[in-house]
Amino acid sequence: MRNKAIAVLISIVLLGGCADNTPYVNPYDRYYANLAPEPVTTASIADETQQACHKFASDLLQQLDKPGENLFFSPFSLMVVLGMTINGASGETHRQMVQALGYDPDQFDEKAFNQQMRSLLDILKTAGDGVKLHRANGVWVDQSVEPNPDFLRTVLSYYDSQVFAADFVDNPRQAAGHINRWVSEQTNSMIDHLFAPEDLHSLTAIVLVNALYFDGKWANPFMPENTWNEIFHLENGNTRRVPMMRDNDRYPYLRGDGFQAVCLPYRRDYGQDAPRFGFYLFVPDKGRTVAWLREQWTPENWAKWRKAFAETEGELQMPRFRMECTYHLNDALKALGMELPFDATRADFRRMTAESNQTPLFIQRVLQKATIELDEQGTRVAVATGEGAAAVASAPLEPFKIVADRPFLFAIVHEPTGIVLFLGIVREP
Repeated sequence: MRNKAIAVLISIVLLGGCADNTPYVNPYDRYYANLAPEPVTTASIADETQQACHKFASDLLQQLDKPGENLFFSPFSLMVVLGMTINGASGETHRQMVQALGYDPDQFDEKAFNQQMRSLLDILKTAGDGVKLHRANGVWVDQSVEPNPDFLRTVLSYYDSQVFAADFVDNPRQAAGHINRWVSEQTNSMIDHLFAPEDLHSLTAIVLVNALYFDGKWANPFMPENTWNEIFHLENGNTRRVPMMRDNDRYPYLRGDGFQAVCLPYRRDYGQDAPRFGFYLFVPDKGRTVAWLREQWTPENWAKWRKAFAETEGELQMPRFRMECTYHLNDALKALGMELPFDATRADFRRMTAESNQTPLFIQRVLQKATIELDEQGTRVAVATGEGAAAVASAPLEPFKIVADRPFLFAIVHEPTGIVLFLGIVREP
């Protein structure tokens, strides 16, 4: 059976509230091809960045989860696109975006933030043989908009972005087709359709997209002959039979207060001391719900839990599954305090365009599409974005047994930093 993967795609569409649709002379070779990226320096991932990533992931998890529905999204992908957009924001619009991302606006250093984002993107660029990870950023600017060269230079330099000219005014169908083809190429065809022609129109000024593709092979693959159809208990009291994989091995394991968790490492490269990526499976105890477990997922608890996992012998049973999810993220981001960026009359993105072309911009929509396939060989993903809660027990000496035959939560994590790339809840495999 072929390996499985993850694809995540996220986009931000900015509109001009009162655009002058007279085409501005905006040829590709004038603004983009000849705009050289500036030299950038990177740094090790700071504690502040890790904490902000943890908070942002937790906040989104609470906002996006809906009773009875599967959930799958990438907080990291969304952070990258919002990070690009912050560089075009000013005033209170900038402040609200910074705060939504988990940073203190009064202490925020934009250049240091961009350096940290570049460091994270470089980490993903060098995932290795055990995990194939491809990330790409794209920015499309309408021909009627004169972009700010400083903004373009930033997204080119720190976000390794590709920048394209587009004609959203007269040919939105062609523009949508160009973006969709780019998306398909970046996600290995797992996501081949992001925009319909009607999604882009004469007021569309700038579109920013992050694509993330992940293909990880288990360090210890499941044996296909050990996969049997077993009963999975749904939240509504019904049951269904699903292909349940099983294995007996040593895994990093945690016996938490009201749940069990295990980490399935992805294959490390030859010569590496430890895996760089892990799949964390959290199964609530019988009598607990996955919604209760989701509420325990706080930045503080996640930091504590990761330190408490210990190598333990045990038996694991979990289902194969595949999910496709689409999220319109405007409301979730507004709930995190990002209201002004969506306000057509008050949003301030003046740093995104040149002084001579100050068409007011605001965010029309933030969209994320994500696909995951998980089986005996690994995981494929494509994405086109308090103290003292649950207590942690000491590592058990007795062998464990985890049977994920009811709704569960999972995360795919970059192990050296603990940053969550993908989060999900499986309620119906």
